[in-house]
Amino acid sequence: MRWIVPALLAGLTPAWATETTPEEGFALGEAPFKQSVAIACDFKTECVEDEACTETEFTPEITGAAGGMSADELVVEAQMITDAETVELLGLKAGTTLSLSGGSFAARHLLTITDGGATRYTVHYAEGPFVISYLGICN
Repeated sequence: MRWIVPALLAGLTPAWATETTPEEGFALGEAPFKQSVAIACDFKTECVEDEACTETEFTPEITGAAGGMSADELVVEAQMITDAETVELLGLKAGTTLSLSGGSFAARHLLTITDGGATRYTVHYAEGPFVISYLGICN
């Protein structure tokens, strides 16, 4: 008798109480609040490791999608497209600020855009190791 009640209750678990696998989970496209992401960046300063910074003309584009439970904070899936490569990035958007990171273990990317558009982008390379930083504007 002791095992019959728990066995019966196990069969009556409501659907909302069951766990979901990542394949069944919440998808960004199903979020109540959604936005497309299309950002053009213009970096004028490049700094390599501890060398003096120099002028540059680096203009990547960031495209993707954002979604969440409210418009206040959104999860972002994006790609940064450059002449050299396309990098998959993930992050958060709160208002007009945005923070994205991604890349491979060999080259980790971090992009931060402030409310006014001032942007910092760094790539940290495992081999070396060394870092490249860019200063500019994204909007």
